[in-house]
Amino acid sequence: MSAPRLPQRMATAGRPRNAWEVQRAVVFALLQREMKARVGGQWIGAVWTLFEPLSHVLVLVAMFTLFVNRQAPVAGVEYAVFLVTGMLPYFLFQNLANRLMDGIEANRGLFAYRQVKPLDTLVARAVVEALMNMVVYAFTLGLLGWLGFHVLPTGPLELISVQCVMFCLGVAYGLLCAVLTNRRPRVKTFVKLLMMPLYLLSGVVFPVDFAPPDVLHWLLLNPLLHLVELSRHAFITAYVPLAQVNWHYPTMFTLAMAAAALLLYRVERNRLMTS
Repeated sequence: MSAPRLPQRMATAGRPRNAWEVQRAVVFALLQREMKARVGGQWIGAVWTLFEPLSHVLVLVAMFTLFVNRQAPVAGVEYAVFLVTGMLPYFLFQNLANRLMDGIEANRGLFAYRQVKPLDTLVARAVVEALMNMVVYAFTLGLLGWLGFHVLPTGPLELISVQCVMFCLGVAYGLLCAVLTNRRPRVKTFVKLLMMPLYLLSGVVFPVDFAPPDVLHWLLLNPLLHLVELSRHAFITAYVPLAQVNWHYPTMFTLAMAAAALLLYRVERNRLMTS
């Protein structure tokens, strides 16, 4: 009489896990920890986590639309939609950069466990920020649609592509800043202050097509400007982005920055865990 066969899950429970399975389990655990830390374990924490960035966007939209007297369309786009389609992609980049830059220091105590690597903590933070941005995006567009604005993107695949490139750029920049500021924490203040001029120079609040050609040439070196323009074009087909805007430059810039960030992380990975 043959012995009964064990269920597949029980039969493989004792086998050692490979590196991919270990890292996946670590990232999932860190993701749960990050979500709990952001939410606070209570429903009011979840509401506040979503309300804080949403209120930021809505206050800026109301301020520029009502108090700055910009009810008129900008480049053929309703000004509220113009703002939102620029702010939300930019805030994804900004939040990723700031959160990832502080991620290593915030999770340094976890590096005592040999399975946890600095990159794992940053991946978990990046996923949380991406999920939050998606929810805030949906709530903001839903509210604007309820108020009567045109909020359905005419190029949804193009919009998703823009968000993916913006996400990768934010992760690459955040990882680079996290490694560079590890031994020089005071540089973090400068990096965060740099976000304000970037906010203005990326065409988020005002269109930059009025700039002189010589100035516009330098502004177009900013990959965020390309992505913000492409984001607006994905929402409104009639919106004509700057003639020099393209996909190639921000994509190659992102790949180059990601390569530099990963190379620097590879060199500094042991110091990141011990310093």
